[in-house]
Amino acid sequence: MRAIMARTAGGPGVLEPHDYLEPEPLAAHELVSVVLAGVNSADVLMREDSYVSPLQFPFVPGRELVGHTLDGRRVVALTSQGAYAEKALVHQGLRWEIPDGVTNEQALTLAVDGQSAWHMLNTVLKIQSYEKVLIPCAASSLGSFAIQFAKLHGCLVVAMDDDEEKLQIARQLGADAVVNSSEVDGLAARIRAAAGGPIDAALELVGGELFTATLDALGFRGRMVIDGCSSRDHGNAKGKLTFGTKQLNGFWLPDLLANLFAVEQTMQMLFDAIESGAVKAPAGHRFLLEHANLAHEALAAGMPGKVFLDVAAIKYYY
Repeated sequence: MRAIMARTAGGPGVLEPHDYLEPEPLAAHELVSVVLAGVNSADVLMREDSYVSPLQFPFVPGRELVGHTLDGRRVVALTSQGAYAEKALVHQGLRWEIPDGVTNEQALTLAVDGQSAWHMLNTVLKIQSYEKVLIPCAASSLGSFAIQFAKLHGCLVVAMDDDEEKLQIARQLGADAVVNSSEVDGLAARIRAAAGGPIDAALELVGGELFTATLDALGFRGRMVIDGCSSRDHGNAKGKLTFGTKQLNGFWLPDLLANLFAVEQTMQMLFDAIESGAVKAPAGHRFLLEHANLAHEALAAGMPGKVFLDVAAIKYYY
């Protein structure tokens, strides 16, 4: 089969097409013919060999996919790696049959980004309807879901991103106020001004100066949850946490996957939200499998919406 392999750590150029053996059968797993593969920040970190868990090269990247099982069911699934390929082995507890009212593209946005946004807001931050919530990277797939989930919960949502086009997407999703984060000087004050006061709960995805500004914008007993760090810098937050009695929480989606029943419930809830129209899936940006390097570059450049690889289309190009 055809797959994308990273033989060594490095930039997007290390992602190259290769002939690859189909995965060997494994207990409690099943083989899925991949149609679409999601491109996520975790894939970038793994390619760079800077991911939170150890990794051995060479490897086939990709942690989420949509495809068909051997008996023809249409499923969305999570896997530790290997989704950038024509076939992937997935655990039976981490693949979910897609309802007829949900498209492949919509389903792909839910496995990582939909689940992460929901659990960061509800499981970790435990947002309340009267609170002011800050959502960064507002036009990203995860940010788009987070805005909608927080609004459905009744929160006042302040969306933050680095250009006006992305902020317009946030407005269309229902954000009550927006803040341009392209200029970090005075950012914390601008966040508070947009919210009409200190922030109660915030997501943090970038690190560096945006992390510091977000922490400064939190009010007394304000909470922040961190998922990822594209800047690779979280600085020293000790003093800022102490003064203001603020709370800093980490989040890593794989930690939740041990509770397969809870994850199953979340996925069914997300499917229902998409089918009913209560939540809109973010726009998708499609790349051929052979262009995985370009997809990684687009993600790193902050392309709004969901970046994914069209694996099924590869047969027309090889």
